[in-house]
Amino acid sequence: MPDPKTFSAFSDARKVLDRALAAERGIRVMCKSNSAAITLRRRCNSLRKIDRYENAQIYPPEHKMHRRSVYDALQLRVPPKGTEQESLLIIEKIDAIEYEIVELGLAEGLGAT
Repeated sequence: MPDPKTFSAFSDARKVLDRALAAERGIRVMCKSNSAAITLRRRCNSLRKIDRYENAQIYPPEHKMHRRSVYDALQLRVPPKGTEQESLLIIEKIDAIEYEIVELGLAEGLGAT
């Protein structure tokens, strides 16, 4: 069954995403099962989609929020099924995620032989 198309139908997802935005790096949501975590992730992503649509109606095309959501700053993931953390929804601020970045040398570049 598809999610509703109204913003007000997602108060649970909005509460979770707002909490993640307020946190320094993000949050972990403990769900009852892996499928419950996946369902909550889908509802959060549906809320972001609706928020982008509504912002496209509110803001002119040149505005930075046109077709964007404040929740776009978040990455949502559910660990693989069968792991200890399979029932978690992990929501991280994208700018809080740390990556190791290494420049490629000429010989390591794409297409190099």
